[in-house]
Amino acid sequence: MKKDLLYFSISILVLNLLFFAVGILGNIAFVGGFIGGLMAVGTDPVIVALGVLIGTALVVNQSKFSILFFIIASVVVGTVVHFWLGTTRLIVDVIRVDVLLTIPAIIIIVASFFTRKNKLKITDV
Repeated sequence: MKKDLLYFSISILVLNLLFFAVGILGNIAFVGGFIGGLMAVGTDPVIVALGVLIGTALVVNQSKFSILFFIIASVVVGTVVHFWLGTTRLIVDVIRVDVLLTIPAIIIIVASFFTRKNKLKITDV
């Protein structure tokens, strides 16, 4: 697992949690609406399936441009779903892209627990 992709995934989750914590502690109504929208869009089977597809593709095919592919794939899939569903509100698209960044980030973090930490060295006996 590439460390850059793992750190980027962790930063996505930490920034989401920090945004929610500041909004809840500050009693900001927009954040409550955003969290509700995140839960509503995040449970949509199409979005979940596409997020899982992005996450597994990033875990299987890693390159030095994985972070760029991660962002571009989330925005492109969000745009495709926007036109497919005919969304009229921008905030729904922002929430959708956030979900499409969060689901693959969780998959990448979980997959990092199952990768080999050190490489085996073959030595002559």
